Amino acid sequence: MPPIVRGKSFDSASVLAHPAVCAEKPDLKGFLPDELREFLARFGKEKYRTNQLLRWIHGKGVADFDQMTDLGKEFRSQLKAEARVEYLAERHRAVSRDGQTTKLVLGLSDGRKIETVMMVDDGRRTVCVSSQAGCALGCRFCATGQIGFQRNLTAGEILDQIHHGARFFRARGASGEEFEHPVTNVVFMGMGEPLNNYEAVLRAVKLSGLEMGLAVSATRVTISTAGVVPMIYRLASDLPKVGLAISLNATTDEVRNSLMPINRKYPLKTLLDAARHMAGVSLRRRVTFEYALIEGTNDSDEDARRLVELVSGFPCKINLIPFNPVPRQPFRRPGQERIDHFHRILWERNLTVTVRWSKGDDIAAACGQLQASVPS
Repeated sequence: MPPIVRGKSFDSASVLAHPAVCAEKPDLKGFLPDELREFLARFGKEKYRTNQLLRWIHGKGVADFDQMTDLGKEFRSQLKAEARVEYLAERHRAVSRDGQTTKLVLGLSDGRKIETVMMVDDGRRTVCVSSQAGCALGCRFCATGQIGFQRNLTAGEILDQIHHGARFFRARGASGEEFEHPVTNVVFMGMGEPLNNYEAVLRAVKLSGLEMGLAVSATRVTISTAGVVPMIYRLASDLPKVGLAISLNATTDEVRNSLMPINRKYPLKTLLDAARHMAGVSLRRRVTFEYALIEGTNDSDEDARRLVELVSGFPCKINLIPFNPVPRQPFRRPGQERIDHFHRILWERNLTVTVRWSKGDDIAAACGQLQASVPS
């Protein structure tokens, strides 16, 4: 349900029910253009004011109304009294040894923390965003799952992570390289299960694509899921341009049940049916499967052959991810020879397969390592 009832009157009760609203004031960063236009109608403002405000919030990433100098002093005072613009404070920053990965710990307004990762690779400037504080799914190989679920993020909180990335990449290019669009790619592979916070994620993707803002096309967005099957079907309908990445990690229900409790609710066959559906309607025409290789658990020749059988028959890509160490877990990464052999079995059977060595593992920014911890 949109935050504002479309019509001549402004429904404040509707706004206060919106997920972009804190205890007192609505967060304008989470409003879609039509919703912002109706919000401003409360003050009797012309439609062009909507675009002015959108450019400040989404184009320039400004969260302080006093800095929006072309809005007029009285209007800025009204906005300060009635609304806010989400801004997440940076609590900690870590940079990988190779300089290609930077991790931010960001503070939420309620004191909780999340992590956002920026990566530079081969001309791409990617922001990896969190969709929840913590996670309820309890995947055994994932550090975020050890935290447990704290809460969903609002669309504004998700979007502000991308703005942090945009500011970071602009500063990085200040020495001479200029970016028309500082963020080229967004991946929902941070803390939390994106499809368990579906409406906020959907809204954030739409807002990040605004031409007067970050201008990140949906075709440059990838949403990762542990396998929330009903929401995969919704995603295929609502956002057919986004990429879907499925965290697979096993070739039998028995092993996947032990690694990922969600498999007991949505077993492999059900999950793969949803993946085939997404591949059939997606404008990308391909689904990515993430497969964390864990020594003695899912890295045998039999696993490789079963994986070929599971994904045959529809367009997909396999990302093999050598396991990244997680505290208090007994799992280990396979040796290089075993990784290469597993890869070769898939490649010889004509699958599109890549060994993805995670960036930022030296700063606990790699796949499965995010915990929102700040060094003391």
